[in-house]
Amino acid sequence: MNRLPACLTVLALSLSFTAWGKEPDLQPSPKPVQAEPAKTEDKPAAEPAPAAEPAKDEAKAPEAEKPMDLTTAVDMNDFGSDEPVERTDLPQRGILGFEVGEKTFQNAEHWEQYNFPFKNKRWGKYRIRLTYTLKASTLGVQFKLGATTLKKTLPNTSGAKKQTTLGEIYLANAGDQFMALYTPQGVGYATFILHEVALVPVTEGAQVQQADNGAVELFAKDATTWSENMRYEPKPEKNCLGFWTDVNDFAEWEIKMDKPGKYKVAVHQGSATGGSEVAVQLGEQQLKFTVPNTGDFHKHAEVSVGEVEIKTPGTYRLAIKPQTKNGGAIMDVEKIVLAPVS
Repeated sequence: MNRLPACLTVLALSLSFTAWGKEPDLQPSPKPVQAEPAKTEDKPAAEPAPAAEPAKDEAKAPEAEKPMDLTTAVDMNDFGSDEPVERTDLPQRGILGFEVGEKTFQNAEHWEQYNFPFKNKRWGKYRIRLTYTLKASTLGVQFKLGATTLKKTLPNTSGAKKQTTLGEIYLANAGDQFMALYTPQGVGYATFILHEVALVPVTEGAQVQQADNGAVELFAKDATTWSENMRYEPKPEKNCLGFWTDVNDFAEWEIKMDKPGKYKVAVHQGSATGGSEVAVQLGEQQLKFTVPNTGDFHKHAEVSVGEVEIKTPGTYRLAIKPQTKNGGAIMDVEKIVLAPVS
């Protein structure tokens, strides 16, 4: 006598789990909240996925989509299991921060999403940092920017704000961009509050190691560019830090120094104007020099700027910071060399 109600209950539960299993269209929803509303239902605000046709019924996720698993963290260079500790003196220059507001949040049928259309001035590598509050024990989220998709399971924050890193992305071009964060249905502003999404500059290379002879070469590709305009130019004929048109932009290297002592510092740079004042900083030590005119930004010459002292082995940060700008640009930097004083 009770078989029919029981069957209906099982069917209802099955449909409920199936509905959440649908993966969101990893482009803006047909009605994204942006500065300009979508013109028609079949033209989403971001670029459409190349293999999917626009949904005809905006109330349903595309049938061709595969189920989305938001409960499993994806291994992106171990970011899921090795949470980086953010330095207390983290520079703010060049960080792209996006606060969450009423126009950011969108409630879709089977998921919720946070839309962030933006425009960046330069290309470069960034890590994705979330600031959030979570009342539930865990929450699976999915992030999408261009062709990059990141997933992570967020832990409970005990009512406090928490920062976490989702992974790293590379913006290959300057200009209009679109990124979005997706969460399960019914959690926004109930158990999950997203406070900010930030793109924090990171090095495109690696931590610099000291050579056996004690010398240190700080190449342009290994710098972190705390900048809005200046960037690493990877083309073989350039291979330098260029577009240095803003005096507030600076570059920084992390160095593992094993051999204490004094080191001569030389900057390999090029400039078609010269005359700008620049400082090389290592902790409290600062060396200032005037950029010489080499005749062309891509014609590099070595400039000796003085000496620094490493008193104990350890990890250090060396930065090169313009003080003044003469002409349209300051310089291009190929590398900085630290040579032991014999």
